[in-house]
Amino acid sequence: MTLFEGLDLTHTIAAISTPVGMGGIGILRLSGPDAHAITRKVFSPRSHKAILKHRQMVLGDIMDPASGEVIDEVFTVLMAAPHTYTREDMTEIQCHSGRVVLERILKLLLAHGARLAGPGEFTLRAYLNGRIDLSQAEGVMEVIQAQSEAALRMAQKQLRGEIRRAVTPLIETLDMILTYMEADLDFSEDTGMDFTPTWQALWSENAPALIHDIARLMEGFATCQMIRDGFEVVIIGPPNVGKSSILNRFIGRDRAIVTEIPGTTRDFLEEGTLIQGIPFRVVDTAGLRETDDPIEKLGAVRSLQKKRQADIVLFVLDAARPLDDEEAQHLRQMEVEKTLVVLNKCDLPRVLSPEAIRPLLPAPAPVVEVSAKTGENWEAMTSLLLEKLQNTALTRDVSSLIPINQRHYQLLEKAKTALGRLDEGIRQGTEEVFLAQDAWEAKRALEAITGASGDGDILSNIFRTFCVGK
Repeated sequence: MTLFEGLDLTHTIAAISTPVGMGGIGILRLSGPDAHAITRKVFSPRSHKAILKHRQMVLGDIMDPASGEVIDEVFTVLMAAPHTYTREDMTEIQCHSGRVVLERILKLLLAHGARLAGPGEFTLRAYLNGRIDLSQAEGVMEVIQAQSEAALRMAQKQLRGEIRRAVTPLIETLDMILTYMEADLDFSEDTGMDFTPTWQALWSENAPALIHDIARLMEGFATCQMIRDGFEVVIIGPPNVGKSSILNRFIGRDRAIVTEIPGTTRDFLEEGTLIQGIPFRVVDTAGLRETDDPIEKLGAVRSLQKKRQADIVLFVLDAARPLDDEEAQHLRQMEVEKTLVVLNKCDLPRVLSPEAIRPLLPAPAPVVEVSAKTGENWEAMTSLLLEKLQNTALTRDVSSLIPINQRHYQLLEKAKTALGRLDEGIRQGTEEVFLAQDAWEAKRALEAITGASGDGDILSNIFRTFCVGK
């Protein structure tokens, strides 16, 4: 059963659209054919001259018509279809925030004919009524969930319909080719006209750009995900070198337990933070050392797995003690392109220097001395971290990115695979009916990105992530 199965999407809906809690303002919304009528039943303007009309905010009271009790002083604004978020008649009520006030007003609206909105149902109606496409609906949540300026800029591009503008020309090209393919399949025998040369010429002319453009959109996916979720920085190194202290310094609080006992961290800890406006996921891992402890050994295996998956690796060593053979071996095996070597505890008498480390690395990599305890040289380390990030192939100018998410990527991959089969099939002389099936598969996959051929399961998966009031 899909999320909206059984719901009457023509009914008037109501919901609280702001987080419930102590605050200045709380907002409730209604949408549907009876939104204005329900509002008039429970809202009493302060001035007898005030008139509720389109986009005019009016001061008044929400009252229970049955008892005459005033629930709260509010501002109310009516919005008339189709010039609204949902393209339906809508009302927004701005009251004092607080759980009791908001819930009492919501119950009053429900008692007078509205029903409680489902998750994301306001945005669902905007999509169903043609105000936005499915990728823009996803962009609404991207804006809400953006954790950085870069993520917000990317989400705004999605909300403005840049994905639709990117895939629409691809769909139109396939439409043109399919028109002649289907004409050849359906009418060539009856009319004696051969459309094969026409569609094959169109394919030869357009296929390289078509496949290239899909591949270009897919290329930006990894960067888009990193901008949304944060770049993963994995802190690895031997036990008791201060990895947990570095995590705590990054996030500004004592998240990881710090002791002088080696092997305290047995699994990885992950926390999000912003560094100069860029989102990062910082991961503290178990210490790397030979051990007979099966739990500690498993932790070390997981540390190496996280190291391989990381966007940036901070390999931490203790500057106050000599390097041992095991640590030297790890240095020789570093992927220097994504590694920053950190000599921690530089507030103590130093035994280990950057000059002793650099010859052991397979290629040049930054080495920085810091104190996670005192914060000494911390800014220099974060600057090197950001520089390392910029020098990887992970970042691109956000202004040039089309904001692709996991769902879009899978559909683009499906379209690209189908077009690859079509191209190969033409060279091998595959029957035209099967070639047309590949073209249709590619077209439907691209249409599903914007919801032109979406189904109930897709809608459910997307909108179940929304809050009720959006």
